[in-house]
Amino acid sequence: MGARLQYAKVIDRQLYYERGARIHPGLDSEIVLNGEPGVAGAFLVLRAWTEDHGTFTEQWHIETPGGSRVYQSTPRELHLATTSHVEHLEDEVADLKLDYAADGYRVVFKLDEHVVAAVDVPVNADHLADDAG
Repeated sequence: MGARLQYAKVIDRQLYYERGARIHPGLDSEIVLNGEPGVAGAFLVLRAWTEDHGTFTEQWHIETPGGSRVYQSTPRELHLATTSHVEHLEDEVADLKLDYAADGYRVVFKLDEHVVAAVDVPVNADHLADDAG
C-alpha cells in the first residue's frame, strides 16, 4: 500500500475561518474545549492522500493522551485514479465530549485497517467560557 498522507490538519472550525480558511504549512492543529470536562467546539479534520492508485477504505479515530479512543469516524472508500491524483477530504465533528484539555491527543489514520499515519492535536480549554460562568 503506497498511499501517503500528504497533510492532515485538525482545527477548530471558527479558528480555521479566522486564520484564512485555507491549508498552509503554518496552520496549527487545535481543538477548543468549552470547559473541563466539556464539549469541544465544532472542528474539521482536513487531509489529503496521494502517491498511489486504487481503492482504499479510510477510517480515523481520536485518542486521548492515555490512549483511550474517544471518537471513531465512519469508514470511507477512496479511489485514487492515478499516481498524480490527490484526494482532499474534510470531515466535521461537533459536540464531542472530552474530560480534559491537554497536549498529546492524537488522530490516527488507517487505510484498509492498517495504521498509516497519526497527528498530534492539542486540546485547549476555552478560558473565555470559564470566565463567563
